[in-house]
Amino acid sequence: MGRLEVHHTWGVLALLKRMPDFESRSGDWLSLDEALERILRGVSPLPPETVPLEEALGRALTEDALTPRQLPPWDNSAMDGYAIQGDDVAGATETQPAILTVTGVIHAGTRFDGTVRSGEAVRIMTGAEVPDGADTVIRVEDTDREESEPGKLRVCSDRDRGRHVRPAGQDWPEGAIALRSGRGLGPGQIAVLAAARKPLVSVHRRPTVAILASGDELVDLASPTLGDHGIPESNSHFAAAGVRSAGGTPIRLGIAKDDPEDIRHHLDRAAEADVLITLGGASMGEGDLFKTVLDGLGIVLEFWRVKIRPGSPVSFGYLPREGRSDQAVFGLPGNPASTFVTFEILVRPFLLALAGHDRLRRQSVSASAAEDLSTAEDLTGFLRVRLSGSGADLQASLTGPQGSGLVMSLGAADGLAVIPEGVSKIPRGAQVEVMLLDDPGASSSVQVNLDSRTAG
Repeated sequence: MGRLEVHHTWGVLALLKRMPDFESRSGDWLSLDEALERILRGVSPLPPETVPLEEALGRALTEDALTPRQLPPWDNSAMDGYAIQGDDVAGATETQPAILTVTGVIHAGTRFDGTVRSGEAVRIMTGAEVPDGADTVIRVEDTDREESEPGKLRVCSDRDRGRHVRPAGQDWPEGAIALRSGRGLGPGQIAVLAAARKPLVSVHRRPTVAILASGDELVDLASPTLGDHGIPESNSHFAAAGVRSAGGTPIRLGIAKDDPEDIRHHLDRAAEADVLITLGGASMGEGDLFKTVLDGLGIVLEFWRVKIRPGSPVSFGYLPREGRSDQAVFGLPGNPASTFVTFEILVRPFLLALAGHDRLRRQSVSASAAEDLSTAEDLTGFLRVRLSGSGADLQASLTGPQGSGLVMSLGAADGLAVIPEGVSKIPRGAQVEVMLLDDPGASSSVQVNLDSRTAG
């Protein structure tokens, strides 16, 4: 009889009697780096699967993507114009144009049968294969477009001599590594794989993540009892969105009552997920029952409590599951800002590592504090800030009150200002690191730092 079957036989109440008293357990109070190291040291990427390129967005490659042939496959024109031998137009001017004989037209996707000889020109379109013998494409604007005499081209400038021919293999040679294993696939990477002729790609399986909230005071958004007095449960919706953004598949399990039997029932439904996230019940109150029930199920707790604010009563461990690998379990605090911060800095890197990604951290920028930024000196602080300006003039200002129970400040935040442990205040005008909550756009002038797979 397996561990879970034994627990079912004894019943939850019997288990609670033999569990260690959770309130007697001392917090580990790990530093942020120590917590990340413990979270990431045991993670292995999920197995590979082959998917159509159209379904690969957000996934991570399991192997290097090699180029089957050079790109472009042949010399091609960088603009509309005329393919010629550059020496034929040396010294050409408006008053003394070079006169060439036009022998054909090449459209993109067609080939020119023949060679461009001295004194000849071939009309060519952007992207078309440059014919043999030509080393230059003269832009149309520097010619008379054959208007003076059909079949005769007058070239009035030599500024394009030797230019506008994109050589074969300029993008990549045959057998090159287009993308490396572990690279996350965004729109740009999808374009590279398409150009590398990869209709199917091998990617890591998406992690499945069960999400369970608890609290008698919480009401589901779809519940008819929400009314004016119910507190809408929002954390699981954020966590589900966060899981999707990290490439996982969320499974929202609803809201468990503050009752061991109901919590156990919901946890049973999470058995097949790769990861379990519990929301709330993370501290030491009488209603904080998640840890007590998980203790009875045999969880091996890696840590409880990290020196961060908000979110210090966060936990991480592994729960034995019958007939499958142990399930990673994150216990996140129930206050919205605490849930938000602990997910971003601890859960998200783990999910990305599980999904095989080689970049686990959000990008960060350096900004000038638009006001004093304060937190407890013995904790690493994460303050919700909005950013304004750009480059060296980037400014970070608080989104409003920073209480951990407040929600509105989350929606206004562009990033989290990081105040290192040992620092109680970053004064107005000083530089502060801001962890971005989204990647900067292509036009952004901010300087970003890319963290590697390691937690250090």
